[in-house]
Amino acid sequence: MAQGADASLTSYRSAAHAASTMLRDEGFGAFYKGLGLSVVFTPLARGLYMTGIEMSHSTFGSGTSATDFAAGMSAQLVSSIAYVPRDIVVERCAIDGQIAKQVGSTASSLAALRTIFSTEGAMGFFRAFVPHQLVWVPFNGIFMWALGRGKQIQAEYNIEQTYIMGVGNTFCAAAFAAACTNPIDVIKTRMQIAGANTEVFAYSGPADCLKQLIRKEGVRALFAGIGGRFLYTGPAFAIFFPTYDLLKTAYVAL
Repeated sequence: MAQGADASLTSYRSAAHAASTMLRDEGFGAFYKGLGLSVVFTPLARGLYMTGIEMSHSTFGSGTSATDFAAGMSAQLVSSIAYVPRDIVVERCAIDGQIAKQVGSTASSLAALRTIFSTEGAMGFFRAFVPHQLVWVPFNGIFMWALGRGKQIQAEYNIEQTYIMGVGNTFCAAAFAAACTNPIDVIKTRMQIAGANTEVFAYSGPADCLKQLIRKEGVRALFAGIGGRFLYTGPAFAIFFPTYDLLKTAYVAL
């Protein structure tokens, strides 16, 4: 998603090529950049996410396209207070081996935290907050809608709602939502990592980022990284949601 911004960035042909290049040039540890902060913030973000869903269901109900979409939107808005800082630090750590020159050190979560705070202040952790919402609010709305429709189809055909079926249904819903929102995610990502090098990522705002991206790289660039996004969002949601439902059922049965 970042590579087309400047010729100085390492370029990858695909998600597989990116993985092989990272392994060769940076070692296996490169796949876990930003892990420290992710371990701390992800459980908090997930907890807030499910709180948003449960609040929406209790307020507006569930089972219809409108209520399912509302639940996804509510989940994102509540959880973004933790997701935005996490994404910014993790993304800055992730491009550490891709960008030739950047401000400060992002070799670890702690180093990235120090760099962002010292150069951008506390608001640096909420960079591109609005573009973040423009990605994940529709993503989660579409995801919850698609997940609800999948469950309805299973019920119509009397397919048992097993854990494995839940994994498959959730994976498909997340992959569909990822495909729908990938273009906005490219813009959001570039805006969030702009603090790494404001000359390479010289955008005055989301609209300017979109304009420059299309002019320099073409419309195709809006779908950069879509393979990697499938590989991230699909399994992440497919594991999380069915496991949450399983634990919730077990808790209620106690």
